[in-house]
Amino acid sequence: MNITIIGAGALGSHLARYLSEEHLDIYIVDRDITKLSMLDSENNLMTVVGDAIDLNVLRQAKTGSCDLFIAVTEVAERNFVACGLAKSIGAKMTVARVDRSDYLLPQNQEVVKRMGVDNVIFPEYLLSQSIIESLRHSWASSWYEFNKGEIVLLGVRLEPEAPLAGKYLRELASINRTFHVTAIRRAQTTLIPKGNHQLLPNDILYIATTPTNLNDVAQLTGKTQRNISRVVMAGGGSTTALTVTSAANEFDFTVIEGDMNNCQWLIGQTHKCNVIHGEPTEIEALVEAGTENADAFVALTKTASENVLTCLLASDLGSAKTMAEVDRKQFVNMAESFQIDTILNRQMLVANAVFQLLIDAGAASTKCLALPDAEVVKLEIKADSRLNGAIVKDLKLPEELTFAGIIRNGKGMLVTGHTQLCSGDSVLVVCFAGALHKARKLFK
Repeated sequence: MNITIIGAGALGSHLARYLSEEHLDIYIVDRDITKLSMLDSENNLMTVVGDAIDLNVLRQAKTGSCDLFIAVTEVAERNFVACGLAKSIGAKMTVARVDRSDYLLPQNQEVVKRMGVDNVIFPEYLLSQSIIESLRHSWASSWYEFNKGEIVLLGVRLEPEAPLAGKYLRELASINRTFHVTAIRRAQTTLIPKGNHQLLPNDILYIATTPTNLNDVAQLTGKTQRNISRVVMAGGGSTTALTVTSAANEFDFTVIEGDMNNCQWLIGQTHKCNVIHGEPTEIEALVEAGTENADAFVALTKTASENVLTCLLASDLGSAKTMAEVDRKQFVNMAESFQIDTILNRQMLVANAVFQLLIDAGAASTKCLALPDAEVVKLEIKADSRLNGAIVKDLKLPEELTFAGIIRNGKGMLVTGHTQLCSGDSVLVVCFAGALHKARKLFK
């Protein structure tokens, strides 16, 4: 599969790095040779210096024969023009990053298509939807659904008094297996668990389950579903406005914003939240916003360090659940060590959206989801594969991977040691980021 990416900023570079691990033919275009040089030296891809709305540059990036064309510069209009040109010279599927929610409205889709854009990605919208999902599922730190929700992969911090705390995975064989622990985050490290791994308090467990068994998982990890009502948000940008607008009927929002102009803009955008002018890092502003009685606190300021700090302050004041946007890996680790409940990363959310587009475009095997230091990849069992007919417990799976679930005949199901694999099964494999080649080799 051939992919062309336009824009080597933070988002485009992140996508290029992730997709280059898929051993796809990737071209990335940007006018900044310095950004491209850094990518070229570290990743398996090809770079083109030039303007993305120059047809000669697009042809140099093999756009006419690409399967997926992704324009993610910071200027939506340039992304649309680039997609239109790409489509006109043969690109099969085009994706444009946008900065307005009206591009997502059903009544505008025909216009968008006529401009040569097959799909749009609005990072702030993806982030807002992730926030809303986390508020709805308050006991989980992260929540991902596969096959229309038939398989759920959730992240949850293990409470010290939970029934699973201190258990070895091999002990769980006697429990009615309504879930599968697929990965463990411990001390800023990801583990692919085996039978001799012990589940420790404060581990973040990534658990695959089905919707009917969510209550069991919550009970076993020491969690209870808390109904979220009052939400305090720090930062009055577009993500905050989208979140409030989308979920004002579900939650009562109060927003703290340090810029008076942004306060007035937010009030004009939503009309559905209480806006407080003040610095989110100041205790007085947090108290005025009622943080001590908040069911959830969401930090969306301009810097990850400020988001982490405000979440710590909110937690000390008594906020029941904290969420922080972070943009760099070192801050992800910091946020986890401070036990911030939910960590938000827009680059990872966009990458996950692109992975889904690759599946829709017919990629035989591709990532479905990016986790910290690990991936979820969907691999299909062919008729001539040595896995066809095999029993999972009889397989000697590499230490770096495990099976999270199976999609069989359009239905999602969990995997146990007694599961027999069949031709046509799509298996959700959780593996370390550097072990994708082992996963693919296993399925040959």
